[in-house]
Amino acid sequence: MIDSRNIFGGTTTQSATKFIYNAFTAAGWVADNSLTVPIMARSSLSGALTANALVDLLNESGSAGQIDQLSIFTNDATSRTIRIVITVDGTPILDATSATISTTNTGGFWAGVRTGSTSGQLPPIKYTNSIRLQYASSLTETGKFTTALAYQKVT
Repeated sequence: MIDSRNIFGGTTTQSATKFIYNAFTAAGWVADNSLTVPIMARSSLSGALTANALVDLLNESGSAGQIDQLSIFTNDATSRTIRIVITVDGTPILDATSATISTTNTGGFWAGVRTGSTSGQLPPIKYTNSIRLQYASSLTETGKFTTALAYQKVT
């Protein structure tokens, strides 16, 4: 088992993230372009997506942990929107849909490092019992998004 003092600043108790506020958390958020997969995050292509139907990127329960990296971006220039829903310990803390995106490697990030033409860092998303990360495209399509995810469980 990982010693949670190494992750959460010297204490074994962790407070769950209650709210996220950044450039990618408002309705109609403007997507960031030239995104790439950060070093050490696991990336994967989206599977089959049905227009506007949420799919799970991660759905874990029964342990505490944190999302160190979360980003999603497009693989082509087809016009679409991305919706993301983040639920921490059973409470939705984010449900936001982007403005229309029609550029390759364009999307958003909600935790971790922004990689691409510029860099930036956002804090991790912490949970005490469960985490659910969901996303949707406005189109029915397969393999048109890249997701980058890194997380850790501590109990």
